[in-house]
Amino acid sequence: MAPATASKKDQLYDKCAEREPGTIFYQEDLSLFNVAKDVEELVRLCQELVDAHLFELLESGQNAWDRALCWRLRTREDAAKLRSMDPNERVVYSHISSTSDQGMWTRTIKAKTNFHQTVINKALKSLEGKRLVKSITSVKHPGRKIYMLAHLTPSEEISGGPWHQDGELDVELIETIAGVIVQYVEGESWAEQRGPSKADIRRKKELVQQQRNNNNNNSNLPADPPKFEPPLGRNGRLLVPHAPGYRNYPTATSILDFIVKSGVIEGVVIRESDLRSLLDNLVFDGRLERMGAMGYRTVRGVMNETEEGYGNGLTQAPCGRCPVFNLCEEGGPVSATNCVYFEEWLKL
Repeated sequence: MAPATASKKDQLYDKCAEREPGTIFYQEDLSLFNVAKDVEELVRLCQELVDAHLFELLESGQNAWDRALCWRLRTREDAAKLRSMDPNERVVYSHISSTSDQGMWTRTIKAKTNFHQTVINKALKSLEGKRLVKSITSVKHPGRKIYMLAHLTPSEEISGGPWHQDGELDVELIETIAGVIVQYVEGESWAEQRGPSKADIRRKKELVQQQRNNNNNNSNLPADPPKFEPPLGRNGRLLVPHAPGYRNYPTATSILDFIVKSGVIEGVVIRESDLRSLLDNLVFDGRLERMGAMGYRTVRGVMNETEEGYGNGLTQAPCGRCPVFNLCEEGGPVSATNCVYFEEWLKL
């Protein structure tokens, strides 16, 4: 509230400042403040505020018959900035300000101001020196030089979001965050369970070996059949899927909460919508899979590697990689009934 000794101009300004920012005032609205004694004095006060850049003069209505003058308040800080500029700078600044977080291309500034390019360049250099505007690189149009108010953050359409830095894809940041996500989701995707007894496995292996020794056809069997190496959890236990209907798989919300608490993204603001785009890429890359409408689980790949490279889902099963597959039959030297590796794999 303005003190009693304040000028009528300041009283009118302070009355308007009590309203919501961005409020549009018409002459009738200003008259209700009872600061000016008549319309003539009110118009004079409004002009003084416009000259001081505390009021922004606007015009409402689309047609000539319904147009009316109106005003919008500027903060005293913004008014002070405008007063520090010369007329050319003020025009350029006004146009840049109107674009908010979208920024304005230099060619568009020239078209709107009708200034010579030299005048525009001088004004922009001065405004940058006063730290009132800044130049940014557009991801959508990397060849264009775009200016916006210095205190604003560029929209995602311009900056590309947190996954871009100075107009270029921040591969290092993406790989770091992706690694953290996969590690966290993996720990929440599978349950650890104790595997089969080593004594049971050893006993069945001895039984198979004994059958080989007692069978005349055993000469074609390898001394060391392939071993299935199941994935292990943090505690060295077997990782097994959760029971059907499990509902506590990590979601985008819980993953973002973990990332923020981990401190790996200090100085980077990531919204849930930004994270979802990265999660989609991890799904497309085969590192994550969707579980239900909102959950995610890591994709379990093939752990065994052959000379030809990594196998597929079939080769992960013992039968798919068995070198004596042709000898496997009921009553033969090797069968599904006495195959220790097949039984071991099924228990997982």
